[in-house]
Amino acid sequence: MTVLLEYMDGEEMLQRWDASIICLSLMTAWTGTYASLTIADHLKFCTDRFWYVMFIILAGLAIGVDTVWCMHFVGMQALHLDGGVNSGATGAMTVKFEITFTLISGFAAWLICSVALHILSGRRAEDRDKIDREMVVRLVLAAALIALGVVVMHFMGMLSQSGNFDMEYNGWIVLGASLFAAVAAVIVAATFSPALLPPTTLTRVLAAAVISAGANGVHYSGMTAATYRVNLKKDVIFVPGSEALEINGLLIAILALWNNYVLSTVCNHYVSWKIKRDERELAVKDKVQAGLKLVNELPCPLFLVSAADFLSMPEEELRSLHEGLRCTGKLLTLDTMGEVMELKKTSHILFFSYEWLSWLKVGPNKVQLSAMKAAADNVAKKLQVPTSQIHIWIDILSIPQKHVGMKAMAVDSLYAFAHCADVMVIVAPDCWHEDTGARADALSYSERVWTRVEQLAHCSQHGVASMFLQTAETFCQLQDDWMETVCTVLDGDMTCCRNKHPNGCRCDKQILVLPLLALYYDIYKQILSGYPSVAAKFTWELIQKKGKDQMFPPNIHIARDTGITEVYELFGDTINRIEKIVAGQNYDFVVPTIEPKRSVRFSIRPEPLRSITCEL
Repeated sequence: MTVLLEYMDGEEMLQRWDASIICLSLMTAWTGTYASLTIADHLKFCTDRFWYVMFIILAGLAIGVDTVWCMHFVGMQALHLDGGVNSGATGAMTVKFEITFTLISGFAAWLICSVALHILSGRRAEDRDKIDREMVVRLVLAAALIALGVVVMHFMGMLSQSGNFDMEYNGWIVLGASLFAAVAAVIVAATFSPALLPPTTLTRVLAAAVISAGANGVHYSGMTAATYRVNLKKDVIFVPGSEALEINGLLIAILALWNNYVLSTVCNHYVSWKIKRDERELAVKDKVQAGLKLVNELPCPLFLVSAADFLSMPEEELRSLHEGLRCTGKLLTLDTMGEVMELKKTSHILFFSYEWLSWLKVGPNKVQLSAMKAAADNVAKKLQVPTSQIHIWIDILSIPQKHVGMKAMAVDSLYAFAHCADVMVIVAPDCWHEDTGARADALSYSERVWTRVEQLAHCSQHGVASMFLQTAETFCQLQDDWMETVCTVLDGDMTCCRNKHPNGCRCDKQILVLPLLALYYDIYKQILSGYPSVAAKFTWELIQKKGKDQMFPPNIHIARDTGITEVYELFGDTINRIEKIVAGQNYDFVVPTIEPKRSVRFSIRPEPLRSITCEL
């Protein structure tokens, strides 16, 4: 309790300053500024409006409240009114703070600093780092606002002091403190400008120290403007009816430090999560981009043989494979998708899909070859065109067999080849495997992974209307329920799985992830557009019926020849991420438009692949 009996009413009081509290106010402002600079630096990760506003508010809280407001009330504790100038009386005067003005001054500092930060950072993300005329204008406006806010907050904080005293202000010192605040505000605005924001921890620490010194300089120079005179009648309260409380400076400093820690931790966790999420989304985009290239570009040239040459080709010439036929000039080479589209204006591409029935002899056996030639004639009759207007894709002629690199690229392009073919014929006459003696027919054909992926690729672009089954006796169009069995591509059989992946080799099913991701991306994009092609709608219904996890399994079990079964991620959560990318309109991919083929007399009419324009 302050003893006032020895003081003279109206006399000036002596002011004593506590150096330890001054250091505490410097530290309070330093940590608050560092937290605000860190949060402001994180703004570059805020790509949506909500988190941008949140980070602006949090950075404004750190600089406005934790730096300026808390520093002010910690610094006020450094002042002790102890002693009368005229009477020589002693005894510390108790200083309280009016609740209303105290809260208003804190909110004003928060609001003004948040608005100033928005002025500095409110440009488009790609323009924030530009040093130009607009940046200078924004810097000047923000500095003026910060200076006004600091001065208003400081003197509102001083007016909130309550006790047995009156305050008188020296106008010249108030003016000087205001000019000091203007200079400090320019430094603050420049430091927080995105183009000049300290990029490293060390530079932020140093910048925070400079700003802390400036803020404390404004505070203590402003404090010297006040003269305190004893008022023995009552505690002076600026706002009538308000209450006053004692404020513990150490408690304010501790709360500010904890608040800075919490703000920085929350923002750092968000940024870490955002970076990881962006990295995962970028990985998904890269996968889809690579898959789209496999589908819509030609990693390997498309080699075709005319149906007329194929029908007249003896088996010996067929067995000369790609390299042998290349020397005869009978192979048509198409290097780009544009060349493929140009050919499709005057000719039809027929894709033969079948299973090999020998481990030593490549290509079709005699029964399958006979069925292929029958199929070529049957397709020509269906299309009502001469065989000269049909070009055939068959693996042993269209895939280089000797050059390992070219062969691998051609295998990677299988999806694209099946995708752009006008007609697919499944060649599955009743036969037997030469080495295993197992029966080979339409059922065994449908159980192979590679044949399944060829069928799904073609179906997703054209539907089942252009897909046919050729046996030794019959030629017929596929029924819709055929695709319900083969659409779960990765449930099929593969030679590498049968051999249990010797010597640690990877499973060929892993190769199919990229093109299947591209397929899903294209189908889902068309579905969301509201105008899917008939083929896309049909494929989407298959996906819904079978389930995404069945068609695009998250993981794969790989049995090794050592007896160990290993689990590898296959699609993981990329399907869900693709859906978010498409739904969020965040695309960086462009799928070339494949023009529809001219109409024919039966229902083989390729559906156009819609152009997918991707924007950031």
